[in-house]
Amino acid sequence: MVFATGTPISNSMSELYTMQRYLQPEELARMDLYTFDRWASTFGEVVTAPEINPEGSGFRMKSRFAKFHNLPELMSSFHLVADIQTSDMLKLPVPDIANGKPQLIVSEPSEFQEQKMMELAERADNIRLGNVDPREDNMLKLTNEAKLMAIDARLLDPEAPVYKEGKLYKCSEKVFEIWQDTLEKHSTQIIFSDSGTPNPNKFNVYDEMKRILIEKGIPEVEIAFIHSAKNDRQREELFDKVRHGEVRVIIGSTEKLGTGTNIQDKLIALHHLDVPWRPSDLTQRDGRGIRQGNENSEVQIYRYVAKNSFDSYLWQTQENKLKFINQVMTGKSIARSADDIDQSTLDAAEAKALATNNPMLVEKMTIDREIMNLQLQKSDWQSNRLTLTQNLESVYPKELEEIQMNLEKTIQDNEWVASIINSDFSIKLLGIQYTDRSDALEVFNTILQTELEQGKEIGEFYGFSIKLDVSRFGQMVVSLERERSYAVAIEKNGKGTFTRMTNVLKTLPDKINDLKNEKNNLIKKMNQAEQQVLKPFEKEEVLNELLERQTALNLSLEMREKTSSNSQQAVVEISEPLVTTFKNTGLEQSR
Repeated sequence: MVFATGTPISNSMSELYTMQRYLQPEELARMDLYTFDRWASTFGEVVTAPEINPEGSGFRMKSRFAKFHNLPELMSSFHLVADIQTSDMLKLPVPDIANGKPQLIVSEPSEFQEQKMMELAERADNIRLGNVDPREDNMLKLTNEAKLMAIDARLLDPEAPVYKEGKLYKCSEKVFEIWQDTLEKHSTQIIFSDSGTPNPNKFNVYDEMKRILIEKGIPEVEIAFIHSAKNDRQREELFDKVRHGEVRVIIGSTEKLGTGTNIQDKLIALHHLDVPWRPSDLTQRDGRGIRQGNENSEVQIYRYVAKNSFDSYLWQTQENKLKFINQVMTGKSIARSADDIDQSTLDAAEAKALATNNPMLVEKMTIDREIMNLQLQKSDWQSNRLTLTQNLESVYPKELEEIQMNLEKTIQDNEWVASIINSDFSIKLLGIQYTDRSDALEVFNTILQTELEQGKEIGEFYGFSIKLDVSRFGQMVVSLERERSYAVAIEKNGKGTFTRMTNVLKTLPDKINDLKNEKNNLIKKMNQAEQQVLKPFEKEEVLNELLERQTALNLSLEMREKTSSNSQQAVVEISEPLVTTFKNTGLEQSR
């Protein structure tokens, strides 16, 4: 069985279990991780969080992986069956990304958006403090609303004013500019937006973008929505028009215009109005243009970011997820622990920091995450040091003692074999001595056909007792025992058994060398462990510096909150005497 995929991890590291379940069930069984519960408890940590229900009308609670642990061991086992080839490794003839990387186009927020972002900050505080029912308001709802607000405030409030410096207008300007520059070549462009899809009953991104582009001068027939294609035939007709440059601007969502869409022929630019949550979605989006069969040597990629919104942070998060997947799949610099990649919400602290645009809050948010990561690394270091200490105190000494004992016994057996191995053939079976191989083989075969007690001694060969046994795979074996025991696999008819028994005894010098090497390797391992135990945590200084900065930030932010609280209290205290004054002077009535 062979699996082939371009996105083995699309949304969560837990997808690896499915791969392993199909491709390496024996390995999972060997590690006692065959059931998902055992696998999950070894490699993951589960939390419960809200998500949008399938109808899109509300929320439901869902358990998912928050973190993954023991990643080097997980990927080590996966790489036993995975042949991973990245685009960098294959060096396919695909277009380059213009300017070497996607370009950010930043739009300033409107007053309405700034006001709404402050409201989001207050909501994030209430969610963090538990002042609101999660069914009424939660971080998933808040994050989605923030994403919509960053695109166009009218997605949340149809009465919001038109803002011509926002993302939709910035995007339309760039699309029109490229459309004009490529008139002769009939180059094409894709605008991606998973938010604000076509809806005849309310304001949406698609119709508004089309209206603006037509207003700028792009013919309506050259603009299309992927959503207008209702079946496979209509999709193919639309794609054919894009491939030939008849439709030059196509607007779609990741789901409808991602995987399986081959319209790269004339594709010159990709525009991301919003941020997809899954790393694989971003890969699929960009892959519509960065693929073989594109007549352009470069493809322009634009990401539209609303200043003081969640956009920049969400794009950074997405890039980090992609880097993480690449590191995991290629085996480069895998951390022992990491957040899972399917996170679809910001936490309350992140939301407040981004919404208020407070530099100290943003710095604190970053430092908190760095400290958490370093503390996890330190915990792994402490656990590893404890394991090494236990190995040095009890495990390694026992192993060394056992190897030394086996070495001494094997040397004794080898000295005995060296003294008699060149003598004439002789074997004792069931108490009778045989010097003729044919006679001995006939008796030996008779013994094999007889039901004997497993492990019972049946004779002697060159001073070694002979015992019949059965391996764990059901194969019959002969054990030659003197100071140590040496197993010899035999055929059911016994043919070649005596030769194999002799050869095993002749290989004792090799076994001695193997044991010496094993002993030396263990001693080397012990020395390395002793040195490792003495090494301090290499990032201790960085962690301490971050902890000091975290404390300073916490104090500063706490003082600011107290100052703000005192100011509000002062306003209340001052207002009461003013009311009394108004009453005394009769001004209250005149107001």
